[in-house]
Amino acid sequence: MYLVNAAGGRLHGMPVFRSISDVPDPVDLAVVILAAPALPGVLARIGKRGIKHVIIESAGFAEVGDGGRLLQEQATEIAAAYGLRIIGPNCVGIINNDNGFATVETLEESHTPGTTAIIAQSGAFGNILLDSLPQRGLLISKAITLGNRMDTNECDALEYLRTDPPTRAIMMYLEGAADGTGLRESLTRATGEKPVIILKSGRTAAGSSATASHTGSMSGEDKLYEALFTQTGAIRAASLDELIDLARVFSTQPMSRGNCLGIVTTSGSLGALATDVAVTSGLAVPALAPSTVQRLKTDAPSWMNIRNPLDVGPSGLFEKALSALLEDPSIDMVLALPLLPFSVVKLNQRLGFQVEDWFGNIASVHEGATDKPLIACVVGHREFLGIMARICGPDVPLLNSPEHAARALAALWRYSTWKKNRPWPEPLAMGFGYRTGKK
Repeated sequence: MYLVNAAGGRLHGMPVFRSISDVPDPVDLAVVILAAPALPGVLARIGKRGIKHVIIESAGFAEVGDGGRLLQEQATEIAAAYGLRIIGPNCVGIINNDNGFATVETLEESHTPGTTAIIAQSGAFGNILLDSLPQRGLLISKAITLGNRMDTNECDALEYLRTDPPTRAIMMYLEGAADGTGLRESLTRATGEKPVIILKSGRTAAGSSATASHTGSMSGEDKLYEALFTQTGAIRAASLDELIDLARVFSTQPMSRGNCLGIVTTSGSLGALATDVAVTSGLAVPALAPSTVQRLKTDAPSWMNIRNPLDVGPSGLFEKALSALLEDPSIDMVLALPLLPFSVVKLNQRLGFQVEDWFGNIASVHEGATDKPLIACVVGHREFLGIMARICGPDVPLLNSPEHAARALAALWRYSTWKKNRPWPEPLAMGFGYRTGKK
């Protein structure tokens, strides 16, 4: 790495070159962090130096109005003349956790390699997302912030990430498309390889105005984007929380062979909430197979009703019930709701009992049945959530809302169906009460 500034001297123990022409070979990438008016001249010097790849982190271009837009157009013309490929301006660049390269300062835990990639039009959004994701159990392979998309846009990023081996799922924050036709084609290719989950801002007139002043984007008619995502098999998140939850699920769980959901819980009320959302989202909650019922009757107390959803209450049969549902031929996916009042947890800890005595080792149960999607959902005290995160392990997504969990499983089924049977049938695209029954 080389530092360049007209002032020269030293910075952080490294020499500062006064000119780009003074930097020794080889140079693969230039990162520009200068006041906006200096950009055209700097790009010309970069081009003359023979550097072909540039990340521009500076702001003050199309997002600030006509003057900035003219400056960005001048810089674009210079870049084209020298054949430069550019990310930005008005971004924080990229992160590659597979080789440890980053152009932005982030927390150390954000650099642990994972299987989810981020495409963010907003640089700050991408950076903030990176700060929060490890706490939600989501680790990142790559992050690309695009800013004003002077050259490189979301289509380029999708084309790269769809063939990136470490990346299993792609999450995207989009304010508006630079190339609508290109986005449709890139999304279609990308979703054929791996899931793409998109949070699109600008649903309202006020939101559209905010995106224009942020990255200079025209967000467009929201119904057009909704149709685009449906046609291409992209998964649209309704909120930031849902974007993260969906990415956690899609980056860890296998495709679903059908829409039949099994629910095991210690709370009948949360099981009922999950069932309502599951059915209205297109999933079925079928009766358990007779073999499963018979298997559970052996140890079940008389008060336990062996049905789906399966409320095991305080029976201590949660692990056995979870294993039975994962092995049930009538069930395609499982939602686990291991819930316990924290006062009960504390009392039992004083008596020598641990949370594992109630719920077993969910991670180990999942290891024996990894062909079916499994999501866990826990609501309660943060210390209890931490214990359950350990019990579930890194490969079982732990969400904090039964409704989000049910919707995430429905989204997984819809994408699995779309990927298997493209083009997407219209009833499935609508997602209202559509059932397939059995495979």
